[in-house]
Amino acid sequence: MAEIKCTNCGADLSAPGSVRIAEYHFGRLEVAQQEIVEGPGYIYHREKPDVYTIICNGCKRLVRTLPLHK
Repeated sequence: MAEIKCTNCGADLSAPGSVRIAEYHFGRLEVAQQEIVEGPGYIYHREKPDVYTIICNGCKRLVRTLPLHK
């Protein structure tokens, strides 16, 4: 099997722990009438994620962005 290399630093991305996969969520904030001890004063409404990103753990740079499909 051919090894997959990082385009930035040349690290082997097929090794265990060599990549970080991040899922990005987008949303909006709404003001909430809360006391200081109850919460931060806002509510976050999260929307459906639309992309995953693969980041190399060696150089901490973006390797690839992948769209999510249903």
